[in-house]
Amino acid sequence: MNSLAQVYDREFRIRGLREQGWGRGLLAAAALIWLWVAYLLVFPFTIDRGVDRKPVECESLAFHQDGDVEVSYLDDEGKLCDAERDVGPILAALLLSLPLATVGAGLYAAGTSAVRTAAYATEITRLDATKEI
Repeated sequence: MNSLAQVYDREFRIRGLREQGWGRGLLAAAALIWLWVAYLLVFPFTIDRGVDRKPVECESLAFHQDGDVEVSYLDDEGKLCDAERDVGPILAALLLSLPLATVGAGLYAAGTSAVRTAAYATEITRLDATKEI
């Protein structure tokens, strides 16, 4: 392989590894958002109402019902708990994570494909060179 081809091969691999890195980073950011959303939905929380008043214990948004009767979170826990964990920002965070995950998966797949293609081309070149000997 001549020097120019080696430089191009190295740059091709570096670009593929860089795409993999960006893909991993974006997927990690999406995963962190998903973990935060899961935390907000699954775990109970406490609202501190100041020094003079006692804190309010609130059930989680996902597991607030004890019986078979379906009741809204507002009816079950009250206005204070419902206002503290509004569903709108949670859904906005979830929607924000979808493009991150999609682009991250695409970049990771493209980078992996580029690295594997470069490895394949190098191996074919090496096998062709050993066949001529």
